[in-house]
Amino acid sequence: MRIASLAFIEPDGTRQAVVEVLSDGEVHAIELRGSRSHRTETVRVDYLTREELRALYNELVVQTDIVTLSTESVRESIQAASESQQLGAEIEEAADTEIGLRIGTRWHTVQCPAAALLAVRFPDSAEVATVATVQARLQNIAAVALVGGSETADRYATNATRKLHEMHPDARELTRRDLAMVRRLADGSAFVQFRYRGSPHGQDACLVSLTQSTSGPPRVSILDTPTVIR
Repeated sequence: MRIASLAFIEPDGTRQAVVEVLSDGEVHAIELRGSRSHRTETVRVDYLTREELRALYNELVVQTDIVTLSTESVRESIQAASESQQLGAEIEEAADTEIGLRIGTRWHTVQCPAAALLAVRFPDSAEVATVATVQARLQNIAAVALVGGSETADRYATNATRKLHEMHPDARELTRRDLAMVRRLADGSAFVQFRYRGSPHGQDACLVSLTQSTSGPPRVSILDTPTVIR
């Protein structure tokens, strides 16, 4: 039985699943390859412990007000923020975020247009911020599964931390919780990206990216002005 899910609704109405978390802790993350017109999907399976599952559910449901939101209330908040800031809310070709959570016997679904992007554009919208926060956490769960599980994610985090400390010696260590994105490339290599929040020297965040080829050490780079993922 599902207890949490994340999907994106493309502008043409296509629903692209990202991850599902089941009540026994099993995680199903969708790995995409190829172009949009010739896309293949592979389900990568990971497992959360009972403690990890409880902590995740508490984080998503108890520590946010996502269960009080509806698609309509989110859109009303976006409209109000758009009018207040005199900024457009339409982002061309951006997908809608769809979050699903099991609350008791009820399946609660909330959709938000371009949640990660609009959370930056309209920082005063608590509703959009909530959806973006839940989206980011579920994307993290998916990324850990896609990279090969917790142990592999921890190894990448160690390599990423080493590079981060070369540029920012006072930065904290990166962990699997900072893993934001994983992409498999056509040549078999993996592109792995960590989002570091609260970087030193007054910077809000940075992205630490690793490209792991099929042989040799990973190539690591840091972007101090991160873009929004999805």
